[in-house]
Order: sequence, then C-alpha cells, then structure tokens
Amino acid sequence: MTDTAADPQARLEAALPAALERLRVTPGAYAALWCGSAARGEGNAHSDLDFHVLVSGDERWRANYVVEGVPVEAFHNPLRKVRAMFAAGQGDTITMYAEGRPVWPHPDLDALIAEARALHATGPEVRPLGQQARFRLVEEVMDARALAAAGDPLHVLVACRAAELAVEALFGARGWWKVKPQRWLGTLQDHEPEAAHDLHTLLTAPEAGARQVALEALTFRVTGDLTYHEGGSDPVPVP
Repeated sequence: MTDTAADPQARLEAALPAALERLRVTPGAYAALWCGSAARGEGNAHSDLDFHVLVSGDERWRANYVVEGVPVEAFHNPLRKVRAMFAAGQGDTITMYAEGRPVWPHPDLDALIAEARALHATGPEVRPLGQQARFRLVEEVMDARALAAAGDPLHVLVACRAAELAVEALFGARGWWKVKPQRWLGTLQDHEPEAAHDLHTLLTAPEAGARQVALEALTFRVTGDLTYHEGGSDPVPVP
C-alpha cells in the first residue's frame, strides 16, 4: 500500500474522489477536466488539484476550497467561453485542456480536448520582441551588469528579473506556448538545450560574474546583441 503521507502525488490522487464529488454537486456543472502538475503525475508537497469545469448558463467563476487537506482550484466556464479563450490564443487554457485528464466525461469535454490538442500541436503565433520590450530587457541586463561589477548582492534579484523578461521574450520569438516558471527549464531543455543551460547557470552560479555571463548569453538568444536601438512609443493625447 502506498504511504500517501510520504508520497505527495499519492496524497493528491487520494483526494481526487472527494474533490470530484464537490464538483458534481456544483449547480450547472456537467463535466470536469483534471489539469496541472498533479494530473501530469508531477505533484509535490505544495501542489494543489486544478480543474476546468464545464457549466451550463451564462456565468463563469473560480472556486477555491480544501478537501481532505488538499487545496483545490476549479475554473468554471460555459462551453462557448472556453472556445472563445481558445480563439483568443490563451496558451494557459489551451495547454491545460491539451494535457489534462477528463475525470467527469462528457462529449463537450471530449470535443474541447481534441480542439486543444490540435491547437497545441500547431503552436502559437510567433511574437517578435517589440522595440520597447527590447529596450526594457537590455536596460535590465545593463543594470545587472553594473551591480555585478560593484559586487552588490542585489545582483541576484535584478539578474533574475531580467532573466524572466528574457525567457518570456524567447518563448514569444520562438513561437512556443507559455508555461509556468516551474516548467521553464524542462521546456527549454526540450526545445533549446543551450538556453536551458544558460538559465540553469544563472540560477545556480554562486558568483555574480558567472551569473551575469549566463544572463547575457540568454539575452543574446532573443536580442542578438546588447546595444540600445532607437525607438519609442507613439504620441497619445493627455487628458
């Protein structure tokens, strides 16, 4: 018998029937998709149970509660709203439906899963780095460089902030679906191992110099260089 106290994934799965019972008594609910890390079999001691729930009617809402000591988050949406989110290219929703596991089946849910998997396989539109976003990223990297040169301990914070901008820009420029930061390294390893190496080095290097070198290498992958380019926003009326 599995020790659910010692096995976080087993603990989450043990709470699944009680969570599903809570979903089944929700007014208007008629189907549920289990998604997130636990549904992928990657649950840890801090994971929760995530669900997308189909409901009849014209309302949508989010519910949070605890069953058998496990936190639960459930997103309730009518069928047409989910399809609208797909059409809008909401990567998080598409990914959840593409990777999720139906625990309260229904033909509508089956259709959404098939649609999401097709969209996920195609990938999102490429989102090139705009001028203002590029300027902000380069500025953050240069701020980090100055802190590294000065031996300032704040370099850790600023370098990680710049890395977040660089990773998000890389995902957009390469046409990859966005994922939570917890999945950045794994996703990068699958798509661009050299970028995964840069990010891992940045996160683990004990010295600011090595951290900064990794940050700049990661940034180069999306900007091509670290020079400032001329640009700006369009004028807007002042109220």
